[in-house]
Amino acid sequence: MTAPMDFIRYRVEDSNGEFIDEFTTNSPDFADERIERLRTFYPRLVVTETDDED
Repeated sequence: MTAPMDFIRYRVEDSNGEFIDEFTTNSPDFADERIERLRTFYPRLVVTETDDED
């Protein structure tokens, strides 16, 4: 029996609420790297994390 993998969905918007990116991963390190890369272009990001139930 395998353990279920918990994925998190990340929705990234700028400070005005404009959609920038959305992705799902089970690796917090990957998410942090991707978000930091986006901060290079959009320094004031709003990131929402939710469980990915798909």
